[in-house]
Amino acid sequence: MKGVVLSTGEVVGNPKFFHKDEKNLAKAQRRHARKKKGSKNRDKTRLKVARMHARIADRRRDFLHKLLHA
Repeated sequence: MKGVVLSTGEVVGNPKFFHKDEKNLAKAQRRHARKKKGSKNRDKTRLKVARMHARIADRRRDFLHKLLHA
């Protein structure tokens, strides 16, 4: 089983919304890889991938914060 066990013995599983985000990230990374280096479109996809990474990191951080400070 994947998840975390708190010091109180409570077991908390992984949040399910990460799976969808990671699938979308993989798709965006594939699109980015197909673009010609140095092009405007490649730069746009690079920013999109960066925003997706930031969103995933923010959601993970928020989940842990809510879990630990609830």
